[in-house]
Amino acid sequence: MEYFCPVCFEPIDRTHTICPQCRSDIPEWELRTPYSERMLRALWHPISEVRMGAIITLGNQRDDRAALPLAQCALRHPIDIVQNLEILRSLRKLPRGTELDAALAMLQNHPSRPIRDRSRCIDHSRGRPAERR
Repeated sequence: MEYFCPVCFEPIDRTHTICPQCRSDIPEWELRTPYSERMLRALWHPISEVRMGAIITLGNQRDDRAALPLAQCALRHPIDIVQNLEILRSLRKLPRGTELDAALAMLQNHPSRPIRDRSRCIDHSRGRPAERR
């Protein structure tokens, strides 16, 4: 199994406590970094399964600070449609507000048509799928 520094995501040996790349004290970083911040940081992880876990967790936490990082993650990985659909599901769970509106606006320019189309179907005022008329 490959291990990564939680700060810079460079591959490291599991026994390292100081990252040889960024010089971060890994146990200290883990101790002082709140869980929600670690989940936001995990959106940059090189392994898609780790990102997916963070995406689901952030949606379940319903913290509006996650809206823009989730949209940015979708734009960094435009061909991962499964991940991007999960990002949209997580965004639907977030409280309405300017962060959610900005994230959805970003996704309306996503390179993938299914993501663009589905982001347009989310009711900005509720963060839920728009009612069909």
